[in-house]
Amino acid sequence: MCLLNGKWMHIRCVVHILNLAVQDGIKKVDKVVEIVRWAVKWIRQSPSRIHKFTEFAKVANPGITKHLKRDVPTRWNSTYHMLEISQAYKKTFERYNLEEFDFRYEIENEGLSIPSSSDWERVRNVCHFLKHFHDVTLRISGTLYVTSNTCIEDIYFIRTLLDDAISDSSRCDIALAMKVKFDKYFGDVEKMNLLLYFSLILDPRKKVKYLVILLEGHYGEKGVEPKKKYIMDSMYELYNDYIRIHSPSSTSSTAESTTSSSILGKRQNPDFMTPNPPLRNKLREKMKTNIVESIGELENPRFPILSLMARDMFIIPVSTVVSESVFSTSGRVLDPLRSSLTPKIVESLICTQYWIQDSISDIIDYEKDWEENQQIDKDLSKMMY
Repeated sequence: MCLLNGKWMHIRCVVHILNLAVQDGIKKVDKVVEIVRWAVKWIRQSPSRIHKFTEFAKVANPGITKHLKRDVPTRWNSTYHMLEISQAYKKTFERYNLEEFDFRYEIENEGLSIPSSSDWERVRNVCHFLKHFHDVTLRISGTLYVTSNTCIEDIYFIRTLLDDAISDSSRCDIALAMKVKFDKYFGDVEKMNLLLYFSLILDPRKKVKYLVILLEGHYGEKGVEPKKKYIMDSMYELYNDYIRIHSPSSTSSTAESTTSSSILGKRQNPDFMTPNPPLRNKLREKMKTNIVESIGELENPRFPILSLMARDMFIIPVSTVVSESVFSTSGRVLDPLRSSLTPKIVESLICTQYWIQDSISDIIDYEKDWEENQQIDKDLSKMMY
């Protein structure tokens, strides 16, 4: 019953790959990050320093109300937020440098320098660049909505972003470091799990028309057809395997197989094989305004196999990382005791913990025992005093 013998069973966590790419990029601006990190840390070490900085900010940056944030070096999103807030206080830092001798003295003792105008410009460019990765990471790590049908679009967006940044001297070194890691996993169609492409195709708002636009932007008009054929041939293969599993008899399988060719064949409209620029621009406008004609293949009850495919494709999570680990750059740490546990013991411990928690929640009625709990709290408070 395993589709195609598990050919596309494993999907890489997209969030984890983006995290690895951002790590490599941030290493290229370590010096600037360290300067800002030290300055923020020094100011936040004392209430009097914070107060003085706030007073300077009222004059130098009167419209900003955010507070300086220290970062956690192992979580790149906290570094991004620290840089984003700090660069907004550029004038305040300059004023603080002029008024506070200790600030200048101690930062120089650390082997660092006062943030210069070029440093702040560098920080500003880094923040603008990292914001896209931050937003994409939050979007694809969501758990309350479907992510598999839009993941390919996000991947192609990041690829375009990196390609554009490479031609920009202010971000070139960061983008090159990121792109090496990004291309290792998403550099070509053959490196990726095709279920993500299938999810895009099965989305009634996009379908093959939108796939052609994405492929054309990356491979050019001449390179679209081989990549599209590779994806569609694989989708035919998966479709026929769905027929093998879900059809009641070989006769119906043959009929469905014929139907599949006609259904998916509609997606191979020659008009969209190698569209000329005017047609491509027109199609993009239609995609934007949502007036592309609806074929209705996925909603029509005459095509139950496609419906099953869409159901299975759309529930695939493209991120397996828990929310607090999404931005973490540290490795997984297990002490010797935990790492020596066998899988069976780990499963037993997790199940036991769940059963205990479930039984406790069934026994305790917090609303019913509210008054009694309040009285216990009062008695405990009297005992403490």
